[in-house]
Amino acid sequence: MATPWDTFAAAIGVSTVVGLVFGVAPAWRAARLNVVESLRAK
Repeated sequence: MATPWDTFAAAIGVSTVVGLVFGVAPAWRAARLNVVESLRAK
């Protein structure tokens, strides 16, 4: 049983979007933090 190409492409697209959202969003938020205050808070 072969997987249709459109299903394969949709799976790759969805996984790429999810990876970008959950990878870039925290990194972007962390880049805006003040380093000294972040280290002091720990």
